[in-house]
Amino acid sequence: MGHHNPKHMQTDLKDMQSLGCDDVFLAAQENDFVYMTGKLDFFPQIAKDNGLTAWAIFWGALNYFGGGKSSQFLLNNPQAHQVNKDGSHNPSGCYNNPDCLVYIKSLIDQIAAAGFAGYFIDEPSIIKCYCPACQELYASMHRGNLFAASLEEEQFFRKKSIVRYVCLLADYIRLNYPQMQTMCCMMPQDQKAWEDISRIDTLDSLGTDIYWVNQQTAVEQMRPLIKEMAGLCKIKNKLHHQWLQAWGVKAGRESRIIEQGEILISEKPDALYAWAYQGQIGTSETCENPQKSWDAVCEIFRKAKEI
Repeated sequence: MGHHNPKHMQTDLKDMQSLGCDDVFLAAQENDFVYMTGKLDFFPQIAKDNGLTAWAIFWGALNYFGGGKSSQFLLNNPQAHQVNKDGSHNPSGCYNNPDCLVYIKSLIDQIAAAGFAGYFIDEPSIIKCYCPACQELYASMHRGNLFAASLEEEQFFRKKSIVRYVCLLADYIRLNYPQMQTMCCMMPQDQKAWEDISRIDTLDSLGTDIYWVNQQTAVEQMRPLIKEMAGLCKIKNKLHHQWLQAWGVKAGRESRIIEQGEILISEKPDALYAWAYQGQIGTSETCENPQKSWDAVCEIFRKAKEI
């Protein structure tokens, strides 16, 4: 989550270096681009000084993904909100809306200027929005009325919308900031969109996050999902990454972090990441026993480095 004070940033990044980490992600919220600017200004250089590659994720931007959903942009641009089918207001922004795309690109401009090595598009997922932008896009793609679309037609449109969004951002970065990389994590629930996302030439890294720590699902059932993602990445010459859960872990479930982590290690993705640092302590996503959860992550990190 970072901190605007470089002293605290240095403490955390030095700790990550001691764990043998290679990459670090800053969850930058909209306020960080305006008020708490030290998080962006100091982060890339301090990460580099500690042997880490700095990535940025826009956490809670447009009230769409992640925490910190307090979008000043949407307060100032109410036309950019999603609209429910009955016409009622949805507090999240719509990634089909041109104003939202321009705004996200402006944030990309800022992280590029700050020296970040990459941008992480995390969990773009199905939205059920019926705003004018979605209606116009559906009409242009399918020459029809979104409100009259069948369930199958609408699902196909929603999937294409996700792919279009990721492609527009990846293309923008490759064209304007070729020194930066773009990665995307697709949730298992959006598996039907994986193959189409993998076809985006300007996307450098693709992965998924099988967050089953609090579930009863056998960890061995992770393997088909991991292998499918690995296969798509190999065909399309992309880095294959996977995520290990270190947020919202219930007390007594910490051993599942190790069990899932060992499956991930055995499948040998190109990169293994954990969300999030020190079990997300101090946030609404915190593990019930953050230290015990983080100890489990560190054990997996050590095993991964040994291999």
